[in-house]
Amino acid sequence: MPPVEDSAPPPDPVEEIDGESLPQGANPCRGPVLGTVREVVDGDTIKVETGRGVERVRLIGIDTPEVDHNGPDDECYGEEAKAYLSAMIGGKRIWLTFDEECSDRFGRSLAYVHRGTEESSFVQRLMLVGGWATAYAVRPNTSFQNAFESDESLARSSGEGIWGSCR
Repeated sequence: MPPVEDSAPPPDPVEEIDGESLPQGANPCRGPVLGTVREVVDGDTIKVETGRGVERVRLIGIDTPEVDHNGPDDECYGEEAKAYLSAMIGGKRIWLTFDEECSDRFGRSLAYVHRGTEESSFVQRLMLVGGWATAYAVRPNTSFQNAFESDESLARSSGEGIWGSCR
C-alpha cells in the first residue's frame, strides 16, 4: 500500500509571530489579534474573521480614495488602492494591533495591520510608501503619525500612486 501523504498545507509563518512583538499604540485598548481577511471592502477597510466573528476593520492612520459600491463615482485611484490591498492581504492571515480607541462611530474596529514583524510587513506603511493612501491622523490613535507622514512624503516626492496619477 502506498504511503499516505500529509495533505495539510504548511503553516503560515504569520501564525508563529508573537503578537506582542508587533508595533502597536503606547496604550492599546486591546491585545494583538490574529485573524483571516475575508473581504477587502476598499483601500482602508477590511473584514477579518477573528475570535469575535467577522469584524469590519478600519485601518488606523491612513485614508484611501473612495470606491463607489453603488455606481460609477470612484475617486481617482480608489479601485487601484483596493486591488493593491486585496493582492497583499486578501484571504490571508494577518495580525491586528491597536491604539487607544478600539472602534469608531460606525462600529468598525480600528487597527494597525501586519503580515510580519518587519517594517516592510506593516500594511499601513506599505500603502503610504506606494502612494495608495494618504496619512490620516485621528486623535487619540496617532502613535505612528510621524512615520506615516514621512512615508507619505516619500511617495509624494517620487510621484508614486495617487501623487503621480491624480493631479
